[in-house]
Amino acid sequence: MIIYSAKEKILRIHEYIIHLWRNNIFTFLFVVYVFFFFLSLETTIASQVQSMSLAQALGLALKNNHDIKLAKMNCQYSKLSLKKEKNDYLPQLTATSDLKMNNDYGQSNPDKNYYFLGSNISATLNLFKGFDDIASIKNAQHILSSCQYTQIRQVQQVTYDIVIAYLKVMKQLREIEVAKDNMTYNCQQEKMIKAFCEAGKVPATDFYQQQAETANAKAILIFAENLYKLRKLELLEIIGIKDFKEFEVVMPEIAIFSMPVETDINRLIKAALKNRADILALSENIYAKEAKINETASGRYVSVDLNAGIGSFYDDRHDENFMDQLGRNNLYSYIGLSLSLPIFDRNLTRIKVNQAQINKKNSELRLEKARQKIRVEISQAVADYQSAHETVKVSKVRLLYTEKALESVYHRYKRGAANLTELTQIRSDKIEAKNNLIEAEIDKLLKIVSIFFYSGDLKLTHLLPKE
Repeated sequence: MIIYSAKEKILRIHEYIIHLWRNNIFTFLFVVYVFFFFLSLETTIASQVQSMSLAQALGLALKNNHDIKLAKMNCQYSKLSLKKEKNDYLPQLTATSDLKMNNDYGQSNPDKNYYFLGSNISATLNLFKGFDDIASIKNAQHILSSCQYTQIRQVQQVTYDIVIAYLKVMKQLREIEVAKDNMTYNCQQEKMIKAFCEAGKVPATDFYQQQAETANAKAILIFAENLYKLRKLELLEIIGIKDFKEFEVVMPEIAIFSMPVETDINRLIKAALKNRADILALSENIYAKEAKINETASGRYVSVDLNAGIGSFYDDRHDENFMDQLGRNNLYSYIGLSLSLPIFDRNLTRIKVNQAQINKKNSELRLEKARQKIRVEISQAVADYQSAHETVKVSKVRLLYTEKALESVYHRYKRGAANLTELTQIRSDKIEAKNNLIEAEIDKLLKIVSIFFYSGDLKLTHLLPKE
């Protein structure tokens, strides 16, 4: 297959258009029309390709990510629970009405069948319930605080996942650029070796070998482009949107992900134990469990309620009419106190208190386990970052020397002092060194982001949209 350069293509199209103009004006106009139609179509398609910055990806995730939505709904549920506990301080009003048709079979008088209607409005206000109401409110407040901290950590988790996925897309995009450069180089190399072969300077096997290398470069480019599409789909999955137009990522500012190599691990651990949202959520959960113990223990104490009510009734056996009986003659009211003292509840209160104490101890163990995990995560993340920093330096040195080696072998090959196998091997080493450098640089950024995440602050607040 003959490969033309861009200049050669333009010259051939120009010659073809002149030929059409001279022979058939209608065919010429049709070709021009088709040419501009496809040109406009290509421009339209290109205009549909959008760019997605890291800030845009984070903004979309905050609106569409399902885990964040679940965390928000849990907070709403906890708010309603707190509202419910506060409403327990309000009196309870109840209105009742009874309509009965009675039949007294033991009577023989005409009034043995009669109707009875009774109405009553009562109010009950708890005055003391063994500190149950206070403990219930504290429990609900701490649960709400725990949910709010959990929501903050969930946002941080999604932000972390978005940054990781975004950088992976960025890494794949840079690898595509390397693959395209490699493809261009091999096409040019194939053209040069073909000229050498036709001039008798190199054997035909060199030309066939180079054709194989060109085909391999094309396959690598196709694989890189396909992996790029997969990485973008993974990013969209984390964001939480199903349908999105074709987009290209934009490299974020490197300054966002920078930190000194020599990092005080103890300072990071201390800050994380104090400020991380999930640690604060676990602490609030312990407070909630402690309040739950007091709430459960209230079953041992007396309960005092204030009761009041007003009512009336109608009985058709009486001579008074309906309105006189219900509105005046049979009207009554009452007010009083009711006390309830538990004597023996089959040890239910004691068992529930013991269960609540065990739940609190479990929460304390989970908190200590989380703190220990933070120490390990930060220490390992800092060590990985320092290693990644050194790997970047080594990768740059390797790329520099492979470029020099390639230049030397290339000149030797042109003079006939080196064979194509040597040139191909050095060229492969350079491509590998480029990709290793890209991977090392992205890995370094990932390690920095991991340190920020484990420390409890991704330092990306300025990129998050205001809710």
